[in-house]
Amino acid sequence: MNIFKKITFILGAMSLLLGQSVYAMPKALDANYSVYKGSMNLGDMNLSLKYSGNQFHYYKNTQAKGFAALITKAKIIEKVDGSFHGNRITPVTYYFLQSTRKKSRVEKTRFTGNRAQGRYKDKEFNLKLPAGTVDRASLELALANDMMSNKPRLTYHVMERGELKQYVFARQGQERLTTPDGDFMTTKVKVVRAGSKRSTMFWLAKKLDYMPVKIVHREKNDVITTVIKSHH
Repeated sequence: MNIFKKITFILGAMSLLLGQSVYAMPKALDANYSVYKGSMNLGDMNLSLKYSGNQFHYYKNTQAKGFAALITKAKIIEKVDGSFHGNRITPVTYYFLQSTRKKSRVEKTRFTGNRAQGRYKDKEFNLKLPAGTVDRASLELALANDMMSNKPRLTYHVMERGELKQYVFARQGQERLTTPDGDFMTTKVKVVRAGSKRSTMFWLAKKLDYMPVKIVHREKNDVITTVIKSHH
């Protein structure tokens, strides 16, 4: 092989490797989780991530069960459809429903160009967005993508409840986590909230392309834990 062919081969291999890392997205996934308040099992969450070409559909459905279902009939549905190009995730439509026996809360957002239009509760919004803005569901995909790329800074613009917010995550080290779905080597990542008493910690599993296998949210006197119990 002459020098020109060697250079061409090396550049081609580098391009292939870079392309693989740039286009990295979490693998398609179906997973089931248990949701606890303290030690009480409130219900289950089902998660589904599917692809068609460069289009993605991410769906989560949380349902109360047992005594909690009898009392509250609570459920949460969250879904987003969008696309990815290179390392950029672009949501197109986002939907969120939280309902109980007594009330419900709905959020609908459509992303077009650099704007987000929609409705949260009974309030309409139409906002200009910074480049790379995501919704709360595709935020998890963007975080997984950046973890796979070992991106040092985990900061995101997020549309949430009709407002533009900023989420900042900080790595908290690695932990081997035992779950009903087996053992996972995870990276702990927390949401940074300056001056807030709320805290949220994610355990992101390398085996699942840094999708969460455990989430713990603390607010006031409540501790809500979500932990994986099966996946395929």
